[in-house]
Amino acid sequence: KDSHCAYTMTTTRPRKNLLLLSVAALALLSTTPLLTYAQDAATADIVEDDVTDLGDVIGDAMGDITEGLDEEVVDLDDAAAASAEESSESEEAATVDDATATADETTTTAESTAEATAESKTDEQTQPQAEEEEEATPPPAQTGPFIDLFGEVLLSLEMVDETHAQVHQHYTNEVLSGKKVVGLYFSADWCGPCRQFTPDLVNFYDKMNARRGKKDEFEIIWVSRCRDVDSFGQYFTHMKWLALPPQEAMGQRGQYLGEKFKVKSIPTLVLLDEIGNVITLDGRNKIPMDKAGVGFPWRSPMSVLVSTLFPRSFRLLVKSQIAGVLEKAKAVLGGAARGGGAAR
Repeated sequence: KDSHCAYTMTTTRPRKNLLLLSVAALALLSTTPLLTYAQDAATADIVEDDVTDLGDVIGDAMGDITEGLDEEVVDLDDAAAASAEESSESEEAATVDDATATADETTTTAESTAEATAESKTDEQTQPQAEEEEEATPPPAQTGPFIDLFGEVLLSLEMVDETHAQVHQHYTNEVLSGKKVVGLYFSADWCGPCRQFTPDLVNFYDKMNARRGKKDEFEIIWVSRCRDVDSFGQYFTHMKWLALPPQEAMGQRGQYLGEKFKVKSIPTLVLLDEIGNVITLDGRNKIPMDKAGVGFPWRSPMSVLVSTLFPRSFRLLVKSQIAGVLEKAKAVLGGAARGGGAAR
C-alpha cells in the first residue's frame, strides 16, 4: 500500500502544474494582440505628430528658400547693375588711358622729330666745319729727291664705269714709297707714235709689276704734253699709272723736267732709281727690244755695282751732299760772272 499510494501522489502533482501552465499560456496569448494594438496606436499617433511636424518644417524651409532666392535674385540684379556700371567705368577709363597713351605717343613722336631735326641741323652744321677742318689741315711736310722733281702731289685715275672716271690725289712720297724704279713718260694725245706706244707700255708695266719677288716695284709718272685739260683727262683713261697734275705738267715743272732729262721728242721714257738717279734715258727703245723685260731696268754695270755695295740711305746722303755742293758752286760762279760783267 505504501508503495501504491506513494505512486498516486506523484502522478497528481504534475497534472496540476500542467494546468497552471496552460492557463498562463492562454492568458499570454490573449494579451499579445492587446499589446500589439496598443503599440500600433501609439506608433500611429507618433507618426501623425511626426508627419505634422515634418510638414511644418518643410513649409518653413520652403519659405526660407523662397526668401533666399528672392534675395539672391535681388542680389544678382544689383550685381549685374554694378557690373554694368564697373564695365562702363572701365571703358571710360580705358578710353581715357588710350587718349593719354595717344597723346604720349604724339608727344614722343614730336619730341623724336624735334630731336632728329636738331641732330640733322647739327650734322649739317658739323659737316661744313669738318670739311673746313680737313681743308685747314696742312699737308705733311715732304722732302726728298722725288719732291724736288715732281712736287708734293701726284694724280691717279679710277674708272667708275665705261663712261665715268674719278681722279684721286696722292702725296708723292707716300705713293712712291717702296718703288725701285720710277719712269717718266713724256707723251701726248695728239702724237701718233705716242698712241701706238702707250698700249705696249701698259702691257710691259703690268708684266714687270707681276714678277715674283718684285711685285709692284715699278711705277710710271706721266708728264703730259697735251694742249688742254680735257685732252689730258681723255688720254689719262688709257693709262694705269700716276701723272703730274695737268697745270704742273703743262707749266714750268714740265718744262724743267724736259730740259733736265734732255727730252727732244715724244714719246720718251726715262727710268730713275729709288733715289732719283738716272738709269736710262732710252726706255722708249729698250722695251721693244726686250718685251719680256729680261734686262729690266737695263742698268749700267757701274750702277749695278754701286747699288749693290752701298745702301739706299748712303747713296741718298751722298747725292744730297753733292747737290748742295753743286748749288753752292753755281751760286759762286753766278756771282763771279755778275761781278765780272759789272767791272767791265
